[in-house]
Amino acid sequence: MKRYMLLAGLISVILIANGCTNKNINSSSNISNKTNETQAKSTSNNSNLKEEKALEASYKENNDLKKNDIEEARNFQTSLKNGSVIMISRGSSKELEVYNISSLDKFVDSFNNGKEGYVRVIKGAIEDDGSFAVNKLEEYETDGKVIKDTPYDTYTDKSKFTQGKPTYLCKIIKSCSHNLVRYSVLQSKHIKEDMGATIISFDKNSMKD
Repeated sequence: MKRYMLLAGLISVILIANGCTNKNINSSSNISNKTNETQAKSTSNNSNLKEEKALEASYKENNDLKKNDIEEARNFQTSLKNGSVIMISRGSSKELEVYNISSLDKFVDSFNNGKEGYVRVIKGAIEDDGSFAVNKLEEYETDGKVIKDTPYDTYTDKSKFTQGKPTYLCKIIKSCSHNLVRYSVLQSKHIKEDMGATIISFDKNSMKD
């Protein structure tokens, strides 16, 4: 009987030891995988940062490029006339209206053909009292090789639009799927085209020009 008890005890010790070893191996494997993923993300982020800095350094600023006065963005009718791309809703309606999308198409063509270009994109709402509330405001410029995206803070100070830090981009894309139209930009050539940051996206039925 004592032999069987000793044998059973020995087997139990061996099984426990193996179990601990396997857990340690699995734990080490998981840690290794997580470390590799973290390193890969870090390498990718560093690569993207270097690429963005290179784009910024190569961008050729044109101070003579004709741009609309920033305060004109507060006025819906003025923005319509100066060619700004506008996406709005009216009152409590969920329906969207998109104007001057041809200006964005012209900008895309300019970039793709290595020419300078400029376009302003405004997103907002026409309130019930007729006032125009700007929710998002960005300006895009290109020297024909690099795109400069300048955002404006429309919330912090209601009396003025505060210019934010520009982002430099390597590509602009227009894609269509059924009735959906999407314009997007890529900050790195390593980013997949369908993963770019959206400039504007809408249903074709929303276009008013």
